[in-house]
Amino acid sequence: GRSVVPHDHPLYFHSQSPAADDLRRHADVMLAVGTRIGNLDVPFDKYWGDPSRCRLIQVDIEPRHIGVSRPVALGIVADARTTLEGIASALQGRRLASAGRTDVAAQRAVLQGWLQAMGEHVGSWAGPGIHPAHAIGAVGAVFGPEAVYCTDGGMTSLWAAIGLPSTRPNSYHGILEFGMLGTGIPSAIGAKLGAPQRDVVCVTGDGAAGFNAMELQTAAREGQKITVVVLAEGEWTMEIPNEMARYGTTFNTAMGAVRWDKLAEGLGCRGEHVESLADLPAALARARAHDGPALVSVRTSTQANLAVPESGIARFFEVYFGPSA
Repeated sequence: GRSVVPHDHPLYFHSQSPAADDLRRHADVMLAVGTRIGNLDVPFDKYWGDPSRCRLIQVDIEPRHIGVSRPVALGIVADARTTLEGIASALQGRRLASAGRTDVAAQRAVLQGWLQAMGEHVGSWAGPGIHPAHAIGAVGAVFGPEAVYCTDGGMTSLWAAIGLPSTRPNSYHGILEFGMLGTGIPSAIGAKLGAPQRDVVCVTGDGAAGFNAMELQTAAREGQKITVVVLAEGEWTMEIPNEMARYGTTFNTAMGAVRWDKLAEGLGCRGEHVESLADLPAALARARAHDGPALVSVRTSTQANLAVPESGIARFFEVYFGPSA
């Protein structure tokens, strides 16, 4: 899970990577803690292997989440922290048979190759316009791994999962399943209330921002110093490939240009508008230094936003259309 294990940990595997898929498919036992194993994990047998061979232990404080989407060998209704501390205590001093396994290095190489291919895909973008991954890279460079990040939107959530820096625990909040549009700005306010001494950054698409943008006034009224970065290409971009695949045309996916910075200013926040990647770091730095909530509107490219690597969006289409080859 993002912000549970740091990305630079030698046993970390990005959950959507081919290496993670292979590890899940060939595991004898899996421990799932605090996750419902959701929509982006279907078709389950493709990504999680044969349930009759692999024993799944699921821990969740909500009993209705146990065994909903995947057969379990053992369901534990309990607090995640209490359970993990108990397991760690029970394992102290025990010799683990898997300690000498030899496949980790090979799987790390697979992961690094996948990440490199993603980076090369993004790096080959020549414009025109700002690539959302480049914008998210600038956000990570300015705010760093110690910030709390809240992500929102369809394509934006995918780019953020790829491009934001590795964070420490409880520092990355988002609901990746279909964006869950509108959660980003309210989540950022809540995160700032919970961690008032830390930078809190919401990275959101413009469609998602429109659902709860009025909460910027809540941040201003309550004096919550958050930074909201809106990737504003003026399209419901995730709908485009879905509608094209289904119908061969799109239906009102264009929302047009919105000056989110002006909206933010009207709600009592600092506003910044950026149309050049070269201008973005300075705008982000000004937003970070501002003594109050700020919003940076970044005019990103629809074509770049559509160019998510196939491995990054394939699972969304499998939910709609069934397993890919």
